[in-house]
Amino acid sequence: MKSHYVIGLNSGTSFDGVDVALVRFFGDLKPRFIDGIIYTYPKIVKEKIRKLIYRNNVHLQEISQLNFLLGEIFAEAVNKIIKKNKLRQKDILLIASHGQTIYHHPDIERISSYKVRSTFQIGEGSVIAFKTGIQTITNFREADIAAGGTGAPLVPYLDQIIFGEGKNIRAVLNIGGILNITITGKNIIPAAFDVGPGNGLIDLMCNLYFKKDFDNGGEIAKKGKIDFNAVKKALRDPYFRKKPPKSTGKEYFNLNFVKKYFSKIKKKKDKISTMTYFSAKVTERAFNDFIFPNYKINEIITSGGGVKNKILMKHLRKLIPSIRFNTSDKYGLPYKYKEAILFALLGYTCHLKKPNNMPSCTGAKEKTILGKMTRIERK
Repeated sequence: MKSHYVIGLNSGTSFDGVDVALVRFFGDLKPRFIDGIIYTYPKIVKEKIRKLIYRNNVHLQEISQLNFLLGEIFAEAVNKIIKKNKLRQKDILLIASHGQTIYHHPDIERISSYKVRSTFQIGEGSVIAFKTGIQTITNFREADIAAGGTGAPLVPYLDQIIFGEGKNIRAVLNIGGILNITITGKNIIPAAFDVGPGNGLIDLMCNLYFKKDFDNGGEIAKKGKIDFNAVKKALRDPYFRKKPPKSTGKEYFNLNFVKKYFSKIKKKKDKISTMTYFSAKVTERAFNDFIFPNYKINEIITSGGGVKNKILMKHLRKLIPSIRFNTSDKYGLPYKYKEAILFALLGYTCHLKKPNNMPSCTGAKEKTILGKMTRIERK
């Protein structure tokens, strides 16, 4: 049976580096994970990304330069995993790169007579293709938005393939900067939506108050006290009442959100502790408001960087005690590479010209093919 190697790339919300997944397809759409690496960004690049996302005013020069710079770094990451696995350039069918999101606005804005949603990822695909000699697929969210969707979440397509078989109905939590949920199972139409902040606001506050990129294992949160009044007020935010499908990003859950609801907390460690609990609490609310009334959930599967936060996971298990938790690793899907594997799958299906969005999850009016190809003549 002929097989194909595909490399998936994703630059996450903590700006640590680019996640790289080498996967293999054997005649079907189920990706088999072979290897993964996290290719760390130089400190100056990490800060450039952070400033680009969190600063109100940026120059076009900064966006343009970082777009091409990330393309160079992504190409280095690809070449590294190819060399590590003793493969050759010609062994790789394609590279699929999500890039780095610097802007995502899923809500409609009226401009003159037009209704506009928008999203923007950088990490130039042409640079990746030319520096690796491998055809590269990028720009996965735009086609869903063009079809009337919100461009997110995209992970349900992978969740349905990996977890949608069998009689159980599963809730799949992807705990990245934004936490999203997929409901999947046999004979049901998959549903998914962005719940709210996952790691994103915790990481933001860790950087702001402790000069750390994230709360390693939840160690800071463990030492602080939770301000339950602040959590109660923040839960009244309109986003949490909004019915799915819905998506969000750092354009909404950012420093302004922190200042609005959590500024009265005095101790820095209490801020981290409270925000960690808040991420779990918004998840509990999403289950109670939108999931449990409609589905009988048999299992919760977790993935993403938040799985490493022991305190966050402890809160989740305590707040949703009736359902068993497992990580995606149990199903051959390493939690820290899940999104990179997703884009390998989306790139592969784009290559096959198969529709790969999920209208029931994004609100798109029709199925479409996500991804744009940069072709390269192999030497």
